Parts: sequence; C-alpha cells; structure tokens
Amino acid sequence: MAGEPAFSTRWLESTLAERLRSGRPDVPPIPVRVIRREGDRAVAEVEHAWAADARKSWNARLALPSGTPVELVTRRTWGTLRGAKAWLRERPTARTHPASPR
Repeated sequence: MAGEPAFSTRWLESTLAERLRSGRPDVPPIPVRVIRREGDRAVAEVEHAWAADARKSWNARLALPSGTPVELVTRRTWGTLRGAKAWLRERPTARTHPASPR
C-alpha cells in the first residue's frame, strides 16, 4: 500500500488475532499486540508458542472496513524488539525493490 494505511491499530490487532484463531473454536482468545507502526509497516507481538502459526495465518488478502483491499504479509520474526524497530526504520531501496517499468 502506498502512503499511510487507512486502518486503525485496533482493527489490525483484532484481525490478526481472529486469523490466528481461525478454525480453532476450542482455543481461548490469543493475545496479539501491535507494538509499533510506521507507514505501511507494523510490528506485532504474539506469544512464542504461536509464532509459527502467526507467520502462516497472517499472510492474506483482506478488505479493510472501508472495503479497500489490502494484503498482509509476514516479513520475518525477531526474538527482540531491537531488530524489529530497525526494520521499521529502514526503507526499501531501488536495489531491493526495483521501480515499476514505465
């Protein structure tokens, strides 16, 4: 998505929690917390036991409450917040994300 995402942190947290719990009605609610957002990137916290399932279930094409389509993509996992904060600060470069042909 270009620019600032048009959804709230609360929406993102509840959507991630719902997707993680999807198909598991016997599992109690799984806490998910968005630690920080910058632009179109966000860092979410989930209990270690759910990390592998989160990486799989959080990759999805969804519709925002406004109906606008959005794609959620899990980029990587960190054991500490330090690496995640550094990732938020870095911006894609032409080398890692070439511009679209004109």
